[in-house]
Amino acid sequence: AMGLYLFTRLVVGMYHFRRVEVALAGVPRAPGNNWLLGHVIPLLSCASAGKGAWDVMEDWIKGHASPSGLVKYRILNQHGVAFCDPLALKRVFQTGHKLYEKDLALSYKPFLPILGSGLVTADGALWQKQRLLIAPALRTDLLDDIIPIAQRATERLAVKLEALRGTGQPLDLEEEFRLLTLQVIGEAILSMEPEECDRVFPELYLPVMTEANRRVLRPYRMYLPILPAWWQFRARMAKLNDFLITYFRQRLQSREKGVVRARPDLLDRIFDNIKESGTQWDHALEQQMCFEIKTFLLAGHETSAAMLTWSIFELSGSPEAVKQVRAEANAVWGPLRQNQVPPRREVDAMNYTLSVLKEALRKYSVVPVVTRVLTQDDELLGHNVPKGTMIACILQGTHNMYKEPEAFRPERFMPEGEYDQLDENIRLFMFMPFIQGPRNCLGQYMALLEARVVLGLLTQRFTFKPAHEGQGRRHPTVIPIGPVGGMEMTVE
Repeated sequence: AMGLYLFTRLVVGMYHFRRVEVALAGVPRAPGNNWLLGHVIPLLSCASAGKGAWDVMEDWIKGHASPSGLVKYRILNQHGVAFCDPLALKRVFQTGHKLYEKDLALSYKPFLPILGSGLVTADGALWQKQRLLIAPALRTDLLDDIIPIAQRATERLAVKLEALRGTGQPLDLEEEFRLLTLQVIGEAILSMEPEECDRVFPELYLPVMTEANRRVLRPYRMYLPILPAWWQFRARMAKLNDFLITYFRQRLQSREKGVVRARPDLLDRIFDNIKESGTQWDHALEQQMCFEIKTFLLAGHETSAAMLTWSIFELSGSPEAVKQVRAEANAVWGPLRQNQVPPRREVDAMNYTLSVLKEALRKYSVVPVVTRVLTQDDELLGHNVPKGTMIACILQGTHNMYKEPEAFRPERFMPEGEYDQLDENIRLFMFMPFIQGPRNCLGQYMALLEARVVLGLLTQRFTFKPAHEGQGRRHPTVIPIGPVGGMEMTVE
């Protein structure tokens, strides 16, 4: 029986492989194909040359794609197509989004122990259910709360920076921003004190993320218990899950005793939504909540930290941009208002600071690629693409379609700038750090609001300079993309 099962699987697999190969015959093939491995070798070996797999795919699109911009590749038995055309992105993320599911078998697999069936990885009915549960919790009042939370976190970092001012002693701002954004998201969603965030997350969460990123290009690490890192990963995941579930239970017990917080956090709002929907709190919901909170931790700090790191780096070489950010910060936190929390409308009005952040996201494409799997035959860029094909959306290629893409120009995102002048049919899909369409990032407005506060306050008070020459190289294997070796800065 087992032999028959394996034979049947082999025949079905060969049929599917051949069907996809025939269907994609009209799409140009990327160079470097091996008859057995496909394009595994160029996608893995590029890191040694300082390039990411997404850089290689962008090169394929520029040099070998069809006239419409589609190129095919293969990873072992998995066929795929890559593109950066905004109209194709619109098809994948908006008009045909139900046909394109998350690539859980390959791209997301190393992160599944962290994300589980949370919003980032869920599909279909589960995704809709979780989105309806979480979305109302991100209401206007939570956005208002982010401003004082981010302001307090920035003040704590400013104390450290003040001690280093003028000493020439460098500080790794990438690491500081990772800690700061974890403090902000920890307080916003769980009302955790910054000391507790610094105690728990650097020990349990950050090492887990580091190992998950290693597994993207070294998937064998997921299956080798002989590696100490394999056991450490499991142990830290178990401790992190236990910490979160214990925290949920303590908070529920407090609510049952009538304890009401003066300022409800995201967890309070989710508890309220669960109660209003009549959903029963049980082990399954507890596990799901654990996935959702870990998803918020990942989405809520990694991209924000990278965005702030690259923004500070670019401002360190752009005195004119610094002047404009400082002018906006002075208008919001002037000499008579330094210890006050401004209303959200004033932070929202920091348009140039927002443009600096957006331009950093565009130039460095901190999320350079997003993958999907096609669940039904579809047409992309004039080619018929069969069910089962892996879809690689090379977002950094899209971001490089702007004029002089290597230049840092925040003015692109100012009113009437280059972005506003793009064709309305594709404009939204020419800037994709938070995805677009029904599955866009729920926390994008919160992240950009937080980042305006942090960048504005730090730029108002300090001048940063790179501590070493050659800093600012994009990391070839880690998403969201940060700099190789961190971002050490001196403070003046």
